[in-house]
Amino acid sequence: MRLFSNAVVRTFAPQAASSAPDSNTPASIASDPSESNTDKVPDPTSTPTFDLTQAAPDAILVDGETIVAIGTRAELLDIAAAESSTTAALASAGGVGATTVIPGLEIDEIDCSGQVILPGFVDGHIHSILYADSLTDLDLSQTKSLPEAVAAIRERADSLPVGTWVVGSGWDLNKWEDPSYPDRELLDAEVPDHPVAMWSLDLHTLWVNAHALEIAGIDEATPDPSGGSFVRDDDGQLTGLVREDATDLVARFIPEPSREDQVERLVTTQELFLSQGLTGIHDFDGIAATLGWNDLHAAGRQDMRVTLFLRSPEVPWAIETAWHTGDGDDWLQCGGLKLFSDGALGSHTSHMSSAFPAIDGEDENFGVVQMTEDELFDQAHIATEAGISVAIHAIGDQANHHVLAVYDRLRETTKAAEEKFGRPLRHRVEHAQFIQPADVARFAELGVLASMQPRHCISDLHLLHLIDESAQLAAYAWPDLLDAGAHVVFGSDGPVEHANPFAAIYAAMTRADITGDASTTFQPHRRLSAVEAIRLHTQGPAFAAGLEDRRGYLAPGMDADFIVVDTDPCAAEGLNVDHLSVAAAERDGLLGYDSEEALFAHAEAIRDTRVALTVVGGEVKYRA
Repeated sequence: MRLFSNAVVRTFAPQAASSAPDSNTPASIASDPSESNTDKVPDPTSTPTFDLTQAAPDAILVDGETIVAIGTRAELLDIAAAESSTTAALASAGGVGATTVIPGLEIDEIDCSGQVILPGFVDGHIHSILYADSLTDLDLSQTKSLPEAVAAIRERADSLPVGTWVVGSGWDLNKWEDPSYPDRELLDAEVPDHPVAMWSLDLHTLWVNAHALEIAGIDEATPDPSGGSFVRDDDGQLTGLVREDATDLVARFIPEPSREDQVERLVTTQELFLSQGLTGIHDFDGIAATLGWNDLHAAGRQDMRVTLFLRSPEVPWAIETAWHTGDGDDWLQCGGLKLFSDGALGSHTSHMSSAFPAIDGEDENFGVVQMTEDELFDQAHIATEAGISVAIHAIGDQANHHVLAVYDRLRETTKAAEEKFGRPLRHRVEHAQFIQPADVARFAELGVLASMQPRHCISDLHLLHLIDESAQLAAYAWPDLLDAGAHVVFGSDGPVEHANPFAAIYAAMTRADITGDASTTFQPHRRLSAVEAIRLHTQGPAFAAGLEDRRGYLAPGMDADFIVVDTDPCAAEGLNVDHLSVAAAERDGLLGYDSEEALFAHAEAIRDTRVALTVVGGEVKYRA
């Protein structure tokens, strides 16, 4: 057994969890530690309440991978003693994370040094392979102009053997001094001796030089593929910009690391995720991620829980190998199928009902339809009949409208598949950034999950002028969806955004620039409290994966996945503790704080949270 003590335990147990502990109670102990929560599953849309006038539990007792009890240290030592039929005195321990073996009890005590225990965070949408790439590839996210970006590419090329691919990401023309599209002219002049491929910040546009196009066999006669395009100038010449599905025709020529190297890159990425408080991820990198995590798992080096998602070309293989959503073990789980309806806001390829403002004399642009409604339905129908849930990327309001229509058409098929395979198939919309007002309630009506990324809201502040205000769209409308009764899942979309979930909580609380500039706030009435945002990072992904009876909050019988941090998200100066859970009618933008200054002070403290310990399956997987 392990005893994590000298802590402030925030269980985040939903109100309806009759068997789950609540911070209203000074001690929460399972009368039968073997009792499971599987027949007492709470409503995952309910928000936990906290009575901060009562002392929070200060310890968690773990046996193997499961939480046995939550309460005071003395109470949990009594439980441990009863389990071992003996008593013992505790030796002293010092320093956060210090471990003491208690003689006679066969129990390790880990001192949390008065810090806060929270449920482990799960990133509901991330790309582990692309994230691993981003840690070694050229980063253009801080460049302020096209010449500066080209100079950085030239510098990287000079460090590589001639002919080696120069690969990077992060450029954002919307942040450049001259917000014009880049082309291959400067690249060809400055880096003619290397193939160059630079992904945009949103990973929906690829900027390449002539050398890369030549290797890929692409020239002026190459037709645009369905769902993508090769951008051409007025004379029909390729500019070096490749959009959406057309990027695959270049990217497939970029050398990939060996499987051995991929394992080492994943290990490094996993260590980063654990250090940020992530105990699990929903991984959308298809077969590359599936192979990588399976290799890590087989080598005994997987330290976090992973739900894997497929890409469209992998569906025949998945059906042949009997991939069913929810299959797997406690560490690797089969997820669903990722499909694409449109592109991204930054690349001006999200499918909107109103046209984007014209740039560089381009034609009227409503975004890109990567798959029509009928094409989406056909793919989703095949997957659902095979017992595979569906997650469809939709950012623009028109894309979301079409995707909801697909799920409406899919209802009977989904019901039949759930009965056949004996499990829920919880379909999702990935991103759901802009929604037509009438469509908000349809998420709840159709039982469709909204998988959203709070950091997108504040990273896109400089892009919001692209949206037609007259359309009155629900933008980054997390509270609107929650108030309508829909399920919302939070994640990062890393590496598009950093994976740190505490920065995402800051974004949800403030809807303002990451620097803390309150003047940049976008629609403060759509802010979420820290408690609500944390629930969507814990219970949200658990529900999406069909694991709400085992993960997402802390209670006896639940999986022992939690973190120890230096900041309490549930208590702060200027916070009225009676308003930790904010009703829809009370959404005034202050979230129960006395002032905007108090709100931002707490949000910034949460943003800067340091993780001391990350515990997955009862084992300390990260120690600061």
